[in-house]
Amino acid sequence: MPLACPSLIADISPALCRAVQNYCERSSTALDAEPINAATNAAFLIAAWAAWRLQSRCSKAGPAALIHAMVLCTAIVGLGSFLFHTVATRWAEWGNVLPILGFMLLFLWTSLTCFFGWLPWSKLVSLALFFGATFTLEAAVPGEFLHGGALYAPALLTLIAIAVALSRHNTGAGGAALGAAAVFAASIAARTLDMPICPIFPLGTHFLWHVLNAVLLYLLIRLVILHGAAQRPVPAAA
Repeated sequence: MPLACPSLIADISPALCRAVQNYCERSSTALDAEPINAATNAAFLIAAWAAWRLQSRCSKAGPAALIHAMVLCTAIVGLGSFLFHTVATRWAEWGNVLPILGFMLLFLWTSLTCFFGWLPWSKLVSLALFFGATFTLEAAVPGEFLHGGALYAPALLTLIAIAVALSRHNTGAGGAALGAAAVFAASIAARTLDMPICPIFPLGTHFLWHVLNAVLLYLLIRLVILHGAAQRPVPAAA
């Protein structure tokens, strides 16, 4: 199948063309083997559109360039995930994971800028540590644990830490961030339960991972739009 294994990718590394069948809904290598998992990626496009609309209506929104970048990244997440859940190969999996990681890094940079006022060098160090922790867990933790969801543990813990830090200063941003963290925890649970629940629910629950993550990305962009401009940076000594 040329689409599943383009010659350019096959020539570089044939292993990247290996089929990935990690999800309950997929029972073959056909492009349409995951119709619900594929279709629910439209939620990311809806989230991107809703966030763009919100930003365009808010005259005191947070940093426009960073917000636009997060909106664009949200749409790319949806497109990358759609590609993966149709083509279902190792190279397409990276096309799914990398945009998600890109959004995580972008949100972390934006949060440290808007809510904490960190200097560029300290933000770069934080992003490097986050990136390192993410891929260290991905390599070290067995795939059976959390159905490969250990990759997202640093992101959830980082979001909880941001939410707690903001909440200690009685900001509206703190409550919004805690709500987003709760949605993220629910989405990881849905991703983890996909295969275990398969014998009694053949559709699986991975589609809920898409829907909840689309809600999550919208909430994170909304957090920056509504609170990023007016928020006074949290004191470093607090």
